[in-house]
Amino acid sequence: MQCSKCHRDAIIFQPYSGLHLCGQHVVADVEAKAKKVIRAQGWLRPGDHIAVLLTDDKNSSALLFFFKQLTVHRSDITVSAIIIAHGSDTPCETSRAKRIAEMLDTKLLVVSWPEESDIRNDTGSGKNQDCTSPPLLMASRALLPDEVAQQHGITKIAWGLCLDDAAGVVLESIIRGDGGKLVRGIFYQQVPLRICPFISVPAAEVSLYATLCGYNDEQVPGPERGDDLHKDTVALLDNYTNNHPATKYALLNLGENLAGFPKGIAGLIHACECYGKCPQGYCNNRSTEGEVKDGTY
Repeated sequence: MQCSKCHRDAIIFQPYSGLHLCGQHVVADVEAKAKKVIRAQGWLRPGDHIAVLLTDDKNSSALLFFFKQLTVHRSDITVSAIIIAHGSDTPCETSRAKRIAEMLDTKLLVVSWPEESDIRNDTGSGKNQDCTSPPLLMASRALLPDEVAQQHGITKIAWGLCLDDAAGVVLESIIRGDGGKLVRGIFYQQVPLRICPFISVPAAEVSLYATLCGYNDEQVPGPERGDDLHKDTVALLDNYTNNHPATKYALLNLGENLAGFPKGIAGLIHACECYGKCPQGYCNNRSTEGEVKDGTY
């Protein structure tokens, strides 16, 4: 099958658009979607210091590549990378991140997850062992990117979240009966701001983009995330999308609409941060705390 935009052989079919695309036009299409979101949200401004959060998948590597290409002629914008290293896996993760950063001539900031013992000591929990509960540990870890950002003058943290993440968190929130997760506890003027340029790009296309950009071996297998409901939601969404290709885009739009003005996509990104990672009930607690701090109550 030929590419719908040229005479080269197509390597992918987009059922939601009806287009067959060659490698060159896959790259162009992914970058066009990302640039459209950036323009619509005003995510790129003079003086910005954007830090890409490198994770255990190649999406974040592709996002760093995208930003380096996008800002190659912008001397008024700085792009760096952050990795949050995990315990015993630190040498492997750090080595991989350093290799990616060196390939893209990018400064890398390395921070470590707090251990449960550190949380216990910080809270003076000699008697209270509840301090090491998953919600508190997750809360401490969630603050790490913000702390690093403040130290290095970072204005925006870029996450490699994609369309599947956004659609998944909307559907799962509704199934759990917690659609309010999308609208609660968002301080949309926060600094650093969370940005996700790939949020309107399907996961399969982000993965293919990464491969075409030279990151075909950057995938690092990790533990399966989420509880049974999360896994069932992912499977349900993927199966339904096979017959209804625009479903994930519809859920992305629904999530933005539920978050409402002026939160919009920022509210959706906030919910996506913990998608499949947090213990049940944690996000609700974090949202309530955020409302109190932001003066909502």
